[in-house]
Amino acid sequence: MQKILDEKNKMNPIEILHKYNIFPKKSLGQNFLVNDEILDKIASYIDLENQNIIEIWPWYWALTEKILSKNPKSIELVELDKKMVEILNSRIKNNELKIPSNINFNIHNIDVLKFKPNFENYIVVANIPYYITSPILNHFLYNLPHKPKEMIILMQKDVADKIIKKQKDKTSVLSLVVDFMCKEISEITKVWASNFIPPPKVESKVLYFKIRKDINKEIIRDFLEIIKLWFSEKRKKLISNLSKRFDKNKLSEIFEKLEFNTNTRAEDISLDNWIRLTKSLKNNFFQKKVWLSRKTEYKQFAHFAQGGCTMKTKTHFKNQPKGRKRS
Repeated sequence: MQKILDEKNKMNPIEILHKYNIFPKKSLGQNFLVNDEILDKIASYIDLENQNIIEIWPWYWALTEKILSKNPKSIELVELDKKMVEILNSRIKNNELKIPSNINFNIHNIDVLKFKPNFENYIVVANIPYYITSPILNHFLYNLPHKPKEMIILMQKDVADKIIKKQKDKTSVLSLVVDFMCKEISEITKVWASNFIPPPKVESKVLYFKIRKDINKEIIRDFLEIIKLWFSEKRKKLISNLSKRFDKNKLSEIFEKLEFNTNTRAEDISLDNWIRLTKSLKNNFFQKKVWLSRKTEYKQFAHFAQGGCTMKTKTHFKNQPKGRKRS
């Protein structure tokens, strides 16, 4: 395999930023991870050899170099910042970054929420702005016809804890929609703010996701519809929210049969119990055509999961708060 870097031109992350006068853009939520050890940990957590990789927002490519060194089959870089793409092409042209001939390497200057891979069996690796974590998860887990088989994503610690349910053992919309589509979710490492330039105001974590492939579209559609009802008014009892679309007396019978407390709120129910409830709802309502909702497009769910905030195009970035923010 060819060397990824010319040893004479090999630079550490800080040197790359200085040489090319790269400054983080607050408008794009850029905070550059510059800790080499953490970059190595991300690129080495799973075997990337001979795999198809999609790297989201590679920014100044320190992680890209680590991934290339693992000899993947292909790597697709999805980068919104046009200047970053220009600098990367310049580095390749000047032989500072050599792309081995056996690796299919492509750069896409596009909003990641518009990027649709036309191939299967790929792995997503991402260091993303905090305020678009939920839309990106929704995009790859629900919107795309070809979903990833695994993902490694650096995100805000509070959001990561919510996904892996480390906050007061309460279920959230985000934890449910992610958990539903994943066989495995695990924490790779914590990342302190001091490892970024500039340091964000919050801490970070890197999570690993192994995606399920055995869920049909009808089940996904039903799941999204019911979750919208569950969390439509978080402070209300679950049975009150569901009764907007279902007969309350019948719901009471279902709750009693499942041994659910009628005072239960949505955040108190685990994914396993949600599955039990959904099966009962489907048996008692769906097949009898008493299900009163319209069909839901999967992409609409990003709006709900974000609490009314969604981002689909470049224009959305202009309206976001400066720097990394809570997802």
